[in-house]
Amino acid sequence: MSLLNKVFARQPSKGDFARLAMRAFEQAGVAGLEYEEAEFTLKRPGQNVTIFLHNSYANYCSVRRSERHKVIAELVAGLGVLPEVPQHFARAKHHVMPVVQSATAHGLTKLMASKQREDPGLETEFNVFAGELLVGLAYDTEHSITTVNGNSLIEWGVTLEEALAVARENLWDRTDPNRFAGRGGVYWGEWHDSYDSSRILLTEFIYRLSVDGDPVAFVPNRDAIWVTGTKNTEGLRAVLKAGAESHFRQGHPISPDLYVLQDGIWNMYLPEESESLEIWTSMRRRRDGLDYAQQKELLDQLYESEETDVFVANFTIFTREDGSNFSACVWPKDVDSSLPQAEVIGLVVDDESRDSFMVPWDKAASVVGDLLEEEPGLTPVRYRARQFPSDAQIAQLRQLAF
Repeated sequence: MSLLNKVFARQPSKGDFARLAMRAFEQAGVAGLEYEEAEFTLKRPGQNVTIFLHNSYANYCSVRRSERHKVIAELVAGLGVLPEVPQHFARAKHHVMPVVQSATAHGLTKLMASKQREDPGLETEFNVFAGELLVGLAYDTEHSITTVNGNSLIEWGVTLEEALAVARENLWDRTDPNRFAGRGGVYWGEWHDSYDSSRILLTEFIYRLSVDGDPVAFVPNRDAIWVTGTKNTEGLRAVLKAGAESHFRQGHPISPDLYVLQDGIWNMYLPEESESLEIWTSMRRRRDGLDYAQQKELLDQLYESEETDVFVANFTIFTREDGSNFSACVWPKDVDSSLPQAEVIGLVVDDESRDSFMVPWDKAASVVGDLLEEEPGLTPVRYRARQFPSDAQIAQLRQLAF
């Protein structure tokens, strides 16, 4: 049975739909698209263009089978030629929108680009917004969202700050205040337009919400924003639980962190209540595990291509007998190592005799901090350990082991 017959005979999986769309694009003369399963998008290598399939897929599944071909036709018609960002800002300005991203995601993207030796001008421009949050630009059309890179800004003759000011006004124009639903001092966005998280930029809007204490925002992924108050303990727990679910199960994750708005400025916020802090810590640890695993894979490939002998240590999550968790990395003797910043360092003095022990990172750094050199340009952060602790330092560290 052909792919076409299979898909039309039942509700397709996302993969089936993506392959059907790719075939339709090829028939329309747009070849070379690649399917990104995790993001449910189509991309063309070497171009900063993303075709989001979520809306078309939902429409495809909801209409009669006899009408499904029209959904595919509309998708292809809208992108018969993949849209390029206009060369003149006057033509682009009404379609620029602000996007929020984590510094970690940006760091991994940069590392991937360096591995592929792409044009530096294709890199997306971002400003630091708050904590690990960055804010950049997208060129938004009906069927696609294209990230705006450095080359486009040069062509436009505007700075990132100038373009962001325009993008913020565009976001205001698209923000219906009635789409911020709320109950019990907890609010959540219901715009579902790929810019829910970006509305953390609209501080005047956030201040209009009735919360107990200073506003606290959570943007676990691109399509979600939650807001409550610093004094709303139950609200904070609810936000973290709901956000954790969406952060790891929905696409386009941003950050597991909370942010508090004080005097018009957002800063990272740690909840004081123990249950909320435990939820956040677990989520942050899990996020770090995923990010470090991707970073390790990219670094291993990079070092192999450069014929550089570096041990890129894993970020591993362990469970204690009481059920609690902690993260750890291994630091082996006489090996040039790249260590992720885990909660615990496992020092391997002699692998054959199994002479090893664990020390909390902060306590180890107080003894051997001079041996841990932060590696420039890497996010999440790693430390290069070219030299193993001396015998005297090992003796000190053993006193701090657990």
